[in-house]
Amino acid sequence: MINVNVWRNPQKHIVRYTVSGHSNVAPTGKDIVCAAVSVLAQTTIIGLYEVLGQTPEYSIEDGLLECTISEALNETQRREATLLLETMLLGIHNIQQQYPDIIVIDDEEVS
Repeated sequence: MINVNVWRNPQKHIVRYTVSGHSNVAPTGKDIVCAAVSVLAQTTIIGLYEVLGQTPEYSIEDGLLECTISEALNETQRREATLLLETMLLGIHNIQQQYPDIIVIDDEEVS
């Protein structure tokens, strides 16, 4: 099972996300569900760095990706980051609709 956890600040902006687990739909290297979710999560980090010039804290290991967005973003940076992060989440929700027993998304507000 793939667990996607999203934390939002009181303004509803995503400030952290994690993706953990494996779908086990197919053997390693042939699992399109794991690959699709991984591509969305990793491309978002690349977009934050390379396109927006932001520096999120992140780590990627086998079966675990963690990303924390800086709280010190100005309004423009936050808006740009939100576009990428919400698009990632929409993509993962779309995959979840096709594989509801394999992907669990927890989207919560933190203070």
